[in-house]
Amino acid sequence: VGLQKGDRILKVGDKDIAGVKFPQDSMVRRMKAPAGTKVTVTVGRGNETIPFEITRGKIPMHCVDASFMINDTTGYIKLSKFSRTTFSEFSQASATLLGKGMKKLIFDLRGNSGGYLDQAILVANEFLHEGQLIVYTEDRRHEQLREYADGKGSAQNMEVVVLIDEGSASSSEILAGALQDNDRGTIIGRRSFGKGLVQQ
Repeated sequence: VGLQKGDRILKVGDKDIAGVKFPQDSMVRRMKAPAGTKVTVTVGRGNETIPFEITRGKIPMHCVDASFMINDTTGYIKLSKFSRTTFSEFSQASATLLGKGMKKLIFDLRGNSGGYLDQAILVANEFLHEGQLIVYTEDRRHEQLREYADGKGSAQNMEVVVLIDEGSASSSEILAGALQDNDRGTIIGRRSFGKGLVQQ
């Protein structure tokens, strides 16, 4: 309907939610309702206040924005986020391109701000050999949880190039870093976001 990144939500219906310590989960509950019903969301954009009438509906959270063959042997997959369906979507896209003769992959993570860590681990596992370290997390007591590849990935010997930029963060950095640290891929682009922490 025209909402943009950076818009600040001020009102949902006639209820002020900005500047009044309104809980986020309560705001989301006010927005959600059966598909087909309408809600007016008022946002602040710069010095403007703009109302948007939104017709509610189910929102599919697809994460593979594009997948195609660039030439006879090189495939391209763009991943916009790490959602609950990322691994299955990636696997399906990869299998389709392998069927078309893919020997090399350009994996585009530009602007991918991350998402579910387990999905990034599953995708990284597709490329890494058994026993290679994917990622470790360390808590405040300096106890580590390490995740290793199981050697069952379908792209363990595929040549891969990963595209990143300053908008690539979190799970994107974990995936790109795992491939780089294990010499399994070439990273091309700009310095990534540098998140460096995990929320659970």
